[in-house]
Amino acid sequence: MLKRRLATAALLLLTSAAFAQEGGSFDVSLSEAGLLPKQTTGNGIVQTPTKSAAVLATARWRFSARHSVEANYARGNDSQIFKTANVFRIQSNVTELSGAYVFSPVETEKFEPFVFGGAGVLEFNPFNTFVNTVQVPIPSVKQTEFAVLYGAGVDYKILSSIPGFKGSDLVPHVALRFQYRGLFYRAPSFKNPTLFTGGQGHLAEAAGGLVIKF
Repeated sequence: MLKRRLATAALLLLTSAAFAQEGGSFDVSLSEAGLLPKQTTGNGIVQTPTKSAAVLATARWRFSARHSVEANYARGNDSQIFKTANVFRIQSNVTELSGAYVFSPVETEKFEPFVFGGAGVLEFNPFNTFVNTVQVPIPSVKQTEFAVLYGAGVDYKILSSIPGFKGSDLVPHVALRFQYRGLFYRAPSFKNPTLFTGGQGHLAEAAGGLVIKF
């Protein structure tokens, strides 16, 4: 609970700082992301999260030509597979709440690359549990872990390449966003001591979607 409150407070501070600047702009994006988590080991346990997909929503506030802050919400499902003498599988919803500072070094007629770094939380909420492929109850509860966020991407002004739109006032307001995102966090055990690896998890994401700029 404390971790979540701290992350929420950080997001509010970032948002307040952005709105405090005059002459800023705002954009919203909705993307589909492919989740590629890494395997972790510890305490004789091999923990393998499954690959999956997620929906990512972002609101970004720009307070100068190169500097912005953003708030992110993402939601997906995966399974955490724990290999010991038996194989435990816990299916869970995974929710991300995060904020980041964004730096855009240059902007051209068609492209705007950016890099970002920030922090937030990942919430793992179990809903099905299995032992050796048989669905049986396993002690597991919702777990929230602090996460460090980093990444890079590019906005492509898609209308700039469509005949009839080049030079239109709409060109700067519609783009496709492609990005790589990475999150470091402590691998979840769902507060079950027999599944605790103590390992450092890493979630890589490849995301692409639509951006509307105001």
